[in-house]
Amino acid sequence: MKSTPGLDVRVLRMFEAVAASGSLSEGAKSLGVTQSAVSQAIAQIEAILQTQVLDRSRRPLRLTPAGIALSRRARQIIDDVDRLVIHVRDADLASKPAIRVGMIDSFAATAGPEIVQRLTATASQVLFWSGLAYSQSAALLNRQLDLIVTPDPVEDADRLIRRSIFSEPFIVVVPATRAAEFRKADLKTLIERLPFIRFSGRSHFGSGIERYLRRCGHSPRPFLEIDTSDVVMGMVGAGLGWAITTPLCYFQARAYAAQVVAMPLPGPALSRSIYQVSREDEFEELAESCFQASRNVLQDEIFPRIRELLPWIKTGIALS
Repeated sequence: MKSTPGLDVRVLRMFEAVAASGSLSEGAKSLGVTQSAVSQAIAQIEAILQTQVLDRSRRPLRLTPAGIALSRRARQIIDDVDRLVIHVRDADLASKPAIRVGMIDSFAATAGPEIVQRLTATASQVLFWSGLAYSQSAALLNRQLDLIVTPDPVEDADRLIRRSIFSEPFIVVVPATRAAEFRKADLKTLIERLPFIRFSGRSHFGSGIERYLRRCGHSPRPFLEIDTSDVVMGMVGAGLGWAITTPLCYFQARAYAAQVVAMPLPGPALSRSIYQVSREDEFEELAESCFQASRNVLQDEIFPRIRELLPWIKTGIALS
């Protein structure tokens, strides 16, 4: 069946805007187009229909009988096309899954935004949680989350897919005002001369640091125990104590970089690995996409910026 050339939804929208406002300029303004474009659209309609649809001898403009007939049908056509677009978009969204993702704070605040942006291209909805590793592991096992990025590989659970993303060493941060004093200090000296600021023992991060100190024969007296990297760095920057952290946590709290100095951890090395953990046979394509996005963002954006801040870290932080 041969269709009338040129009489498309675009020109019908322009005609309807003019019909509703009684003015070429107002119609153009309502659509965000030029008056010239609207004039050309009206001229195109009249050429195709071989009749006038606007009575230009009157102000505001009036529709001719042909214009009235066109307006009645044009509005229905425009509404049908708008409904069609919504229907197709809804069908597309229905084919894309919604996914619930959890990330530890240091990862969420640094690599998280870029990864979530990439996920939204293939998921209809991304529910995003950040927080402590223990709570996210429990949420994955309880099916409240579909995928987590965590230092806890949840080894005691079956039917999980564990992908190792990267590893990083632990480091020491001290107040910038006392950096020279502690540049070559060992752990014993640090503990004796300056209070130790702990990460919360409720966290996988904090409990790992505590185990490390005990293995090294140290037990710093209780002082401050904090959940977040930003607050720990703020306390160290204020001269209240020193802390053990990682390059990613340091980068997360880089607003305090001028007030603290980061140094290698004296004594035996300590590192952590970060994993992506998801359930078998669920969201496999999205999980793989998230894993690859995580590696790309870290390698291309996060690691280079960390090495700018901590040149001595070199290859200590690397993809698995």
